[in-house]
Amino acid sequence: MHPTLLNLAILGYIAATGLSLAYLVQREEWVHRLASVATIAGWVLHTVALLARGIESGRPPLGSLPEAVSVAVWVVVLLALWVERQSGVKVLGAFVLPVVLVLSLKSTTTRALDLPGIEPALSGAWLWVHIGLALIGIAAFVLNFAGALMYLLQERQLRAKRPGTLYYRLPALETLDRLTYRTLALGFPFLTTGLILGILWAGPAWGSVFAFDPLALLSSVAWLIYAGTLAGRAAAGWHGRRAAYFAIIGFAALVLTLGAGLFLPGKHGS
Repeated sequence: MHPTLLNLAILGYIAATGLSLAYLVQREEWVHRLASVATIAGWVLHTVALLARGIESGRPPLGSLPEAVSVAVWVVVLLALWVERQSGVKVLGAFVLPVVLVLSLKSTTTRALDLPGIEPALSGAWLWVHIGLALIGIAAFVLNFAGALMYLLQERQLRAKRPGTLYYRLPALETLDRLTYRTLALGFPFLTTGLILGILWAGPAWGSVFAFDPLALLSSVAWLIYAGTLAGRAAAGWHGRRAAYFAIIGFAALVLTLGAGLFLPGKHGS
């Protein structure tokens, strides 16, 4: 049941992505409504798929990297729907949903995480909380990336002094800068807490918190980039283009982290 429901959810995300991109070009309100319906339908099907997977496996659907990616996608879509409603940035889906679609296709692969020697109590509590909090942080950073990308596109059109088609589709720079800051401020505490719990878990599970693992190493690199960006915005007054560039660099580090988890040998799997 789980694979069928997940495939149906992905079909919903495909339709939502196409409609969101069409809305970015056409700005027809009925297209946006259809995109919203397709997004919600895909998310509902995804929710049922995750519940089915949890019931089938008898644990949270986080026991493999593809499952964790799938949960991250679920959180991204939920956050995108909420942020769009709160901010009024209706074109957000055109920049978030392509990322959702790529990650959804990746989540259909199956490869178990290697989690040797985990005590049952530790596995049942800290491990799931560690993964869940980190995924919420990652989901917020997907929206952070989308806001940064929109900011750079809009700023480029303004600097050209000959606004193109997207100029009339994208929100004001102040709105986009505020979006990138708020999603950064939302995601960072979740990622930080998730990584701290991961460090506390790594000692008993791996025998040492310094055991080499590409996914853990690159997660730390991404954390440092986002920590520096948040500190720059809070203490040095960073905003606009500089903050947007760092948001994109941080997201690139997260993509490398995912690639390392999927393709490189390590404690999280091989």
